[in-house]
Amino acid sequence: MDEASKKMAVKRKAKVLVTDDEEVIRTLERHVLEELGHEVIEADNAERAINLARDQQPDLILLDIMMPGLTGIQACEILRGDKRTADIRILVVSGLEPTRALEESIIVGADDFLSKPIDTTELAVRVRSMLRVKNIHDEDRRTEEYIKSLQSLRSQ
Repeated sequence: MDEASKKMAVKRKAKVLVTDDEEVIRTLERHVLEELGHEVIEADNAERAINLARDQQPDLILLDIMMPGLTGIQACEILRGDKRTADIRILVVSGLEPTRALEESIIVGADDFLSKPIDTTELAVRVRSMLRVKNIHDEDRRTEEYIKSLQSLRSQ
């Protein structure tokens, strides 16, 4: 990774859950994410990813579609339907036909889509972008909570 890419990395160390049944893909994604300075946890199937997401509360999930057992699409639906994981950013990564896979992913609640084979520069850019959006949403949520607490104090 060049020096400019390293400087653009998100400042706060984010926790990213990488989910793919292919170890070589998880290794590639882990390498890119660690180069960006993030903590990486891994799952080799969707069921494990759901459990890790509930327990570890990652900032972002990279989720393959085609896996044994539950598919990534099914996992995305489950994650979005659970209040503990509903707000976690999800980037679907798939080797399926991009237009169909993109549409399916977005319908069930994915935030973005990346086609395989993975371009490491594109992966890094998408991850940085998604984490930047997450940080903005988190700051908005904190600001809203602060304003509500001030309003509550004022009304007492």
